[in-house]
Amino acid sequence: MTATETVLLAGFIVLIGHFIKGVSGFAGALFAIPLLALFLDIKFVVPVFLLFDFISGIILAIQNRRFIDRRSTLLILSGLVIGTAIGTCFLVSFGNEALKKVFGVVVILFGLKILIWDNQETKRHISKVWAPFSGLAGGCTGAMFGLNGPPLVLYLARQLHDKQIFRATLYGIFFVDACYRLILYSFNKLITMEVIKFALYLTPFLLIGLLLGSKLHTRINETVFKKVIALILVMTGIFLAI
Repeated sequence: MTATETVLLAGFIVLIGHFIKGVSGFAGALFAIPLLALFLDIKFVVPVFLLFDFISGIILAIQNRRFIDRRSTLLILSGLVIGTAIGTCFLVSFGNEALKKVFGVVVILFGLKILIWDNQETKRHISKVWAPFSGLAGGCTGAMFGLNGPPLVLYLARQLHDKQIFRATLYGIFFVDACYRLILYSFNKLITMEVIKFALYLTPFLLIGLLLGSKLHTRINETVFKKVIALILVMTGIFLAI
């Protein structure tokens, strides 16, 4: 595959991933990173996607800042800062092939969880005691694989039943985590000029996907949408794990 073909294929995946993020508030990285990891080094993909999270986080967090639930955000961040530090250590320490196999298993589990997930309205309310633990898990998976969304969603979906507040709070947490990971990744020399250039090449695809998703999120049946994403995740995870 030539460099141009790699950029175009990666750009298409990034566009679809950020369209998904604009529609649902999460799952953009969960969709795109496993597919990118099929033909790119995961230690390269995760820092590239971190720069995307930072760019999209600025846009989405500012747009939705009035609806962020600050108490939930602070509770989750109390665990997330520890989890992100642990996950960064794992990303630096493990080899690429070992990371891909673990990543494949994680993706399969997340995909199966989405497939069997009930509608948000049917979920029972859970104690806020679990917020730091969801942040710890989200920080760890986010730093290792760029997938901080699922653990956070599992908690917030049972706390915030207003869709706008739910999405806005996720955006706020994602942005703070992206800023924190930028510091940790830079310290560990995971942010290189090659990573920055590749991210810049793909930024137009990111912006198009985000804008389309944000405009169309009210017109799409999210339940069906998530089931399709989940099936793709399970299949991708199997390819990564074997």
